[in-house]
Amino acid sequence: MSKSVLKFSIYSLLIFIFSFSSCSKFEDGPLISLRTKKQRLARDWKIEYTINKESGIRHSADFEDWLLTFDKGGTFTKIVFYNNIETKINGTWELNENILRLEFSYETETILEFYTIMRLTKKELWMNDNLEEIYYYSE
Repeated sequence: MSKSVLKFSIYSLLIFIFSFSSCSKFEDGPLISLRTKKQRLARDWKIEYTINKESGIRHSADFEDWLLTFDKGGTFTKIVFYNNIETKINGTWELNENILRLEFSYETETILEFYTIMRLTKKELWMNDNLEEIYYYSE
């Protein structure tokens, strides 16, 4: 193989690699996925832990039975527990680039929540808002 063909091959490979590395929609990956974002998001998620952005304190025990479920049709269900009381929240979701928008009604008002997704794989969902980072896992 001549040196010019070898150089061309190496440059082509480097361009290919760098073009894919800039295409990741999420800060922490994955770089490439065969599943769409919607396919990866649509499942049951449990909170592994959260980190309070102001204090840096990590919490995990508080969320043992919490469950966040997204379906492919754009609806979600969130089950939370406070003082052994279960609250079920139903709403809609939308994902644009790496911003997850949740909309639901609580008592008499409509609530909008926005999260930045840092990582979305089949088993991991990492996201944050202005208060905390939330690390979910799926079984």
